[in-house]
Amino acid sequence: MKLSAKSRYALASVIKMATLYDSKATMTVLEIATELNISKIYLERVFSQLKQGNVVSAIKGSQGGYFLTDVPSALTLYDVLSCVEPALFAKNDATVEEIAPTIENTLEELIYAPLDQAIVSTLQGITLEMLAQNAQKSNADYMYYL
Repeated sequence: MKLSAKSRYALASVIKMATLYDSKATMTVLEIATELNISKIYLERVFSQLKQGNVVSAIKGSQGGYFLTDVPSALTLYDVLSCVEPALFAKNDATVEEIAPTIENTLEELIYAPLDQAIVSTLQGITLEMLAQNAQKSNADYMYYL
């Protein structure tokens, strides 16, 4: 499965926020864009969708920024991807329904529905906390000498 840049940026951003969840109340789009080397303008659009999907919320003002709407253990990959890429979870269009309804039913029952269920189940089973812990563990594997 190939994810769009929008999905990849959304995932990277919320994982970054999850890694700092305990230490930082909010993060600005500029902070995230700078740390992850992502276009600020593009990331603002992504955060607009994340906000509409209730993954993040915002506080306005000089001390403001975005914050996760729930603890990282309660937010999943499905939560993030479903608000930035709803087409990933849209129902397949009928292929040969009028000409061959039995083939269409077979496709739906044996291919489309099981794949959809497996993808959703997998994405719902991966939390931002799991990803943040893995990202932090990966960073801890390096030893720096000065």
